[in-house]
Amino acid sequence: MKLNLGCGPVQPEGWVNVDGSNRAWLASRLPWIDRICVSCKLFAPTDFNPSTVWANLLKRFPWDDRSVQAVYLGEILEHFTREEGEGLLRECHRVLELGGVIRVRVPDDAAFWGNYVREYEATRRLPRTQWSSDHTRWTRMHFQEVCTTRPKPWRSMGHYHKFGYDDVSLILLLEKIGFREVDRRRLHESRIDDIQAVENRYDLIVEGIA
Repeated sequence: MKLNLGCGPVQPEGWVNVDGSNRAWLASRLPWIDRICVSCKLFAPTDFNPSTVWANLLKRFPWDDRSVQAVYLGEILEHFTREEGEGLLRECHRVLELGGVIRVRVPDDAAFWGNYVREYEATRRLPRTQWSSDHTRWTRMHFQEVCTTRPKPWRSMGHYHKFGYDDVSLILLLEKIGFREVDRRRLHESRIDDIQAVENRYDLIVEGIA
């Protein structure tokens, strides 16, 4: 068994596609209500369906110890606080068989804020008469769209980023939990044979074994 946690619209065959969002709950548990909401243009169409497995990932996973071969988390860990994320990863470690693979893909905070620093430094080198606040677009993006202090329930069903990682912090966290041979990986470079079925873009990708 391979778990695709936080699957969103990426739900390939051969994986147990799991999502804990409000929309996944509605579309998997009450699909007829979801269809009505779509027909009334309250919601956009969704790929969530009755085959999607809804699970509250803040609680104990509904899978047995050492029962899973691989766990993929694509753009989900950042939606939890640092403490919640650690609990989630500990559950991944519990259900993975010995030698099972965990693969985590998250936005790269070092790259994101590196953009801010580069644009700030370029502005700072200019004569003061040429200064602008254009570089603060990264700050606005972070606090208005990524990690907003005023979430809007109709956008992403109220789900926003609650923490961020770079490769150092993510590798150290996985090692703290007990994962071994943890390192950064390139797109589709993995111990998981069919990783391309669930991984559709490159961000910060870290992989290890239980």
